[in-house]
Amino acid sequence: MLTGRARLAAAAAILIPAVIYLGMDEERRPNRVKQEPNPAYQLSDYYIINGRIRDYDNTGQLKQQLSSSQLEHQPVQQQILVTNPELQLYADNLPSHKVSSLKGIIRDNNDFVTLAGQVLLQDNPDPIQANILSTESLMFYPQQNLAKTDKKVTITNSTSTTTSVGMTIDTDSGILKLLSDVTGVHNAN
Repeated sequence: MLTGRARLAAAAAILIPAVIYLGMDEERRPNRVKQEPNPAYQLSDYYIINGRIRDYDNTGQLKQQLSSSQLEHQPVQQQILVTNPELQLYADNLPSHKVSSLKGIIRDNNDFVTLAGQVLLQDNPDPIQANILSTESLMFYPQQNLAKTDKKVTITNSTSTTTSVGMTIDTDSGILKLLSDVTGVHNAN
C-alpha cells in the first residue's frame, strides 16, 4: 500500500499534465478568441484591421488622415469599405476638422467618400469652441474640398442649435450653406 505522501505524489503526477494541457488549449478559452475580418463580399483582395491612411499635399504637408477599425478593398467595385471611419482634415489657416461615422465607402480614384450612420463633423479640436454637425449621411469630395448631404442636419455649439434639410460645406474656406427648412435657437449667456 502507498503512504499518504506517496498517494499525493502519484495524484499530482497524474493531474498536473492534464491541468497544464487544459490550461494551454487555446480553443477552450473564450476570452482569447481572435476576431476575424467580416468581408461583405468574397471578392475582396485585402483587409486592414485598425488601419490608418495618411494623404499629403504636393508640399509634403499632411492634408488628411483616415483611421478605421476595418478597411476592406473590393477591386471589382473599385472601392474600399470602411468600418467606424474617423477622418481628420487639415487646412493651412483653419483648425483641423474631424469627421466620423459608423461606415463608409471610399472610391479607388478618391473622387468621393460616402459616410453613413451617425455622421459627426467637428470643426475645431476644442469641443468647447467647436460646431458639431450631425447627419445620417455625408458625401465628401476630397479634390474639391467639398462635403454635402441632402439629409437632415443638426448643428450645435455652446450657445445655439440650428437644423436644416441639406447642406454643403467648403472645407477649405469653412463656408457652410444650409439648403432648406432652416431653423435655429440661440441661447444668450
